[in-house]
Amino acid sequence: MPNLLPTPTPVGTSTGTADDDGVEPLTGGTATETGGGGSMFPAGYRFDCIDIQIIGDGDGDAFQAIVLENAWTGDIKASKLNILLTVLERDDEAGTALLQFGSGVGPTASELCSQVSTQTPAHTATYVPGAVDWQDARSEQMCSKDGAGAEGVGTYTFELGPEDVVYVYAEDDDGTSFNCVPGGAAPNAVPIRAVQATVTMAPGEQVGFGLLLGCLNVAEATTLCSCIGTCFGDADPVCGDCPAGSRPLAGLLQGINPSPRCTEIMGEDSFDLRLGFVTEALGYVPEMCG
Repeated sequence: MPNLLPTPTPVGTSTGTADDDGVEPLTGGTATETGGGGSMFPAGYRFDCIDIQIIGDGDGDAFQAIVLENAWTGDIKASKLNILLTVLERDDEAGTALLQFGSGVGPTASELCSQVSTQTPAHTATYVPGAVDWQDARSEQMCSKDGAGAEGVGTYTFELGPEDVVYVYAEDDDGTSFNCVPGGAAPNAVPIRAVQATVTMAPGEQVGFGLLLGCLNVAEATTLCSCIGTCFGDADPVCGDCPAGSRPLAGLLQGINPSPRCTEIMGEDSFDLRLGFVTEALGYVPEMCG
């Protein structure tokens, strides 16, 4: 039985416990005061809104983009997809920061641990105090838009190489992974390479708005078996010991072709992925899952 495809719905969700203004207080965890901004670090954030603008050679109106966006939005709302960004430290005067990525596991945004296989090393980013590249666009059925005229604390910019991987992990309520590599040859997560992103922090640094570019190799999408929304039915024979209902991700993207930018960056057929996003303060830094 094929996977069910969700009905498109507007993007933009909010999870966890929030104050009346809709953002979570940055409290708890271990923090140190650094830089000229007086902010507390390390600080943990979770992607709260994803807006797919480009996938492969298709734009955000492509059927596959709509399907993925709505599946991922539903999974974010249900805490089945938890993309984590941690600002480990920041030096405002030097214009630098250390950022780390991972994927969280837990029943709610306030109860996450970081999946061990998805935790990246710390990466150096630039930070420009007062720069406002992006602002909130959730009321316009997007996540972020050009920051002209908006207020902000500053903007982080980072760029990873083709050899660097950010693994995006998601699992169902019963712990079933939505992504699986048969035989365990790689982490059970979506490998996004050559990530480039900018994140503007709004006043108070409880929420950030940004844009992310990344690459998904066709070869890796072919060997990665995925479920969209839920796993059920018979697995594709090539998916081996993966959860029931799994299908090769490349097959789920059928009709989307490799794109020139990422194919050139990676030196092999690859899909572009361009996302607008919102990231909200967790109030703590998730520990590694035990």
